[in-house]
Amino acid sequence: MATNEHDDNLETFSLLWLDAEINTTEENKHAQRRLRSIINHLKIFHDLHKCKNGRLGKELVPQIHDLPQLSSVYIYCKEKKLHKQWTQHFCKVNGVVVNLDDLVDRIKRDQKIREKYDQPMIMNIYDNSRNPDKSTTELNGNFIHYLLLIDVLIRMKFSEKDKKTFIEFCKDKFSGNSLQLDLIREFEHDYKPNDAIWWYTRDGFLFNMLNKALRIQNTELLFLFRFFIHDLNQQLEKNQCKTPIQVYRCQFISAEELRNLQRSRDQFISINSFISTTSDRSVALKFSNGSKLVNGFHRILFMIDVDPRKVRSKPFADISALSYFKDESEVLFMVGCIFRLMNIRWDDKDKLWIIQMQLAGNEQNDLKDLFHHMREEYGGGESEADLLSYGDILYHMGKYDLAEKIYSDLRERCSTNDDSYDHLCFSLAVAHKERKDFNRSLRWFHRALDRKMRTNPSDLLYIAGLQCSIGNIHMEKKNYTQAMEYYNKAMKLYKRENATNHASMASLYHGFARIFYFQKQYSDALNYHQESLNIQQKHLPDNHPDMAVNYSGMGDIYFSLCEYQNAMEYYRRSFDIRKKSLPHQHPNIALSHQNIGKVYEAINKQNDALEHYQKAFRIYRYSLAADHLDVIDIKKDIERVTAKLK
Repeated sequence: MATNEHDDNLETFSLLWLDAEINTTEENKHAQRRLRSIINHLKIFHDLHKCKNGRLGKELVPQIHDLPQLSSVYIYCKEKKLHKQWTQHFCKVNGVVVNLDDLVDRIKRDQKIREKYDQPMIMNIYDNSRNPDKSTTELNGNFIHYLLLIDVLIRMKFSEKDKKTFIEFCKDKFSGNSLQLDLIREFEHDYKPNDAIWWYTRDGFLFNMLNKALRIQNTELLFLFRFFIHDLNQQLEKNQCKTPIQVYRCQFISAEELRNLQRSRDQFISINSFISTTSDRSVALKFSNGSKLVNGFHRILFMIDVDPRKVRSKPFADISALSYFKDESEVLFMVGCIFRLMNIRWDDKDKLWIIQMQLAGNEQNDLKDLFHHMREEYGGGESEADLLSYGDILYHMGKYDLAEKIYSDLRERCSTNDDSYDHLCFSLAVAHKERKDFNRSLRWFHRALDRKMRTNPSDLLYIAGLQCSIGNIHMEKKNYTQAMEYYNKAMKLYKRENATNHASMASLYHGFARIFYFQKQYSDALNYHQESLNIQQKHLPDNHPDMAVNYSGMGDIYFSLCEYQNAMEYYRRSFDIRKKSLPHQHPNIALSHQNIGKVYEAINKQNDALEHYQKAFRIYRYSLAADHLDVIDIKKDIERVTAKLK
C-alpha cells in the first residue's frame, strides 16, 4: 500500500496484515520479521471482532480493492482452490498461497518491481504557454522551488557528525528490524563517497527512504540525507555519459496524470526523485509486464533521447558497472533533471502509451531568469551553501516553522562575531513576522540594526533596508506614526546615497502605499504601489513573487472602494504570479484564494466564495499552525459564508 505525506512511514509502501491469530504462533512472528525486511512499515490487525474467520478476505477485498493507495493483495490461507475462485475477479490480488515461505518470496519479488516502476511519480510541469486555462500552470511554482531546494542540498557542506546523526536516525526508525539494522551498521562502517551509487541501488533502507523524502519533499529528512545526495551527484558527474543515448522507463500512472501529460506537449518536466532508466527497451518492458494493470491506471513507456553534447544538465550516467545489480543496463539521472515532453502516442503492439521526451538543458526553460535571481537572492548563488541558505529556502517555500527552527538552532551555535550573524538576525526577524509574532520580529530587527550601526555604519543602504523592515512591523502592529517615522528615515538614507531607484526602494514604496491604504488615502496608496512596481520591473525577472504583493495591495484598495471588478483583476494578477513562482501549498497562495473569495462574497456569489475560502483553508491548515491568526480568520470566513447559504 502506497503511503502519503501525513503518516509516519518514511518509505513509500506499507504492509498491512489482517489475521486473528497473527501473534499466536512462532511461525507468524518469524514471518513478520521476514516481511519487515522487505517493507519496514508493517501494521498488524488482530482484533477478533474485525478478523473473525476465513470470510475476512472475501468480505474485505471488495471494499478496499479500488482504493488508489492499495497496490496489491495477498491471500494466505489453507484452502487455495476455494479462494482462487473469488479472487480471480480482483486484479490487485497478486497471489493466493498456503505456504509462508511462498508468501514472503512472492512479496519480495513483487516489491522489487514496485520499487522501481510502481512508485508514485510526482512530476512538476512548467507550462510556458501562458494559457490561463491550462491546469498545469499551478505547478510552475513547485517546479522552480523544487529545483532551488535540490540545488542548495547539493551545494551544502557537511561533516562526519552529520553522517552519524543520519545513522542514529535510521537506527531509531528501523528499531526491531534486524535485517535493516544489520544493513545500517554495514553502511556505518563501510560507506565511502565513491560507493554512493552501489548503496543507492541496493535493496534496503536508503533507496526507499530517499525517494519518498524527495517525492513528498520531506525537507527535514532531505536535510539529513544531504551528504548522500551530494555524493550521488558527485559520482554521477564523474561518470557522466558523453555520447548520445536513448533510454527507457516503464511506469504506471493514473488516468488523470496521463491527461495532464497529454495537455503538456512541448512543456518542461522535472520528476521529484532520481530517475532510473535502462538503455535496453526489453528490460523496461520486462519489469512492467511483471505487474498487473489496475483499473484507472495506464502502462506507459518513457522513451528519452539524450545528447550531452547539446545540453548542459544535471548529471546522468550509465551505472551498470557501479550498481549493486549489474545486469539491468541502468542509466541513472540526477534528481532535478529537466525534460521536454515531445510527443505521446499509443503503441498497439505493446499495449501501452509511449511518452517521448528529450533531456533539456538547465538554460532552456523560460523560468531560468527567475531561478537564477532566486538562487542569488536566497540560495547562496554559486558558492558553497550552508545551513542558513537552507533555512532561507524553506522560508521562501512558506515553511516558516521549519525555517524558524533552523534559524534558532543556528543562533545557539553562532557567535555575534560571525560574518553571517547579521543575516541570521534578519532571517529570524522575517520568520517571526510571518508567524505574526511581531514583538519578537521587532526585537530581532532592532538587534540587526544596532549591530550594523556598531560594526559597519557606512553601509547606509543595508541600514535603510532594516529601517524599512522595522517600519513594516510597526505598520502590522497598527503603529502608523512610528511606521512612517522609520520609512522617512530610510528614505533620507536612500536619497543621501542617490539610490532612489535602488531595488530595495520597492519595499519602501510598498510600505508607504500600505500606510496610505490603512489611512484611507487611496489615491496616494495606488501611486506608491505603482512606483514600487516600476522599480520591481526594472530589477526583478518576470513573475517574481514580490510583484504579486503590489498587485494584491492594489486589489485591496479597489475592494475598499467597492470597485469589485478592478479588485478581482488585480487579485487575479497577483494569483497568476504566485502560481508561477511559489509552491502550491505556500500561505500566499492561500491569501490569493481568500482575496478572490471575499470579492465573490461581496458580489453575492457565495458558492464561489466558499470554494475559494475552502481552498485557502486547506493550504493554511497544511502550512501553518492551527492557532495561527490566518487559520482562525479563514475559519470565520467559511462560517460566515456557510451561514449565508443556509
